[in-house]
Amino acid sequence: MEWKYAIGISILLIIVMSVAGCTGSPQTPVAIPAPVSVATTVPQTLAPVQTTVPVTTKAAWTTETPATGHPYSKTYSFEGTGDYLQEFTTTSDGTWVYRMNYPGEEIFIVTIKDNRGDDIEVLAKEGGSFTGTKSVWLKAGSYYLDVAADAPWTITMSTA
Repeated sequence: MEWKYAIGISILLIIVMSVAGCTGSPQTPVAIPAPVSVATTVPQTLAPVQTTVPVTTKAAWTTETPATGHPYSKTYSFEGTGDYLQEFTTTSDGTWVYRMNYPGEEIFIVTIKDNRGDDIEVLAKEGGSFTGTKSVWLKAGSYYLDVAADAPWTITMSTA
């Protein structure tokens, strides 16, 4: 009878050893990435209000007298050198006409952004001098005029 116990124990040991080997080969060490600062892992939300842009402005953003026969018309004019960001507000839905002049030889980009900083319309995207007009329909609200330039420029915007 002892030989039956010996055979039973041997079978159990064989089963235990074979099951222990069924879990697979030892795991390969997992590479752990180096710590990364939070600033590089969290997407940054850009808000035009918080943007500081160097600019040499020759004249302030001004409101001009409404055109004769158009008591509700508005005209805003400004000029500067280099990059510039200007907030403006429309009080009613309507078409705005942008007249732009850039005699420079480098980049000139003018973009309208909404109050979240998202692009609404690209008014100019040039790699050299530019003189042009573009009309854009805007709903009442707050917007930003974002200018990227390497030389002096002028922009006039008015209601149609």
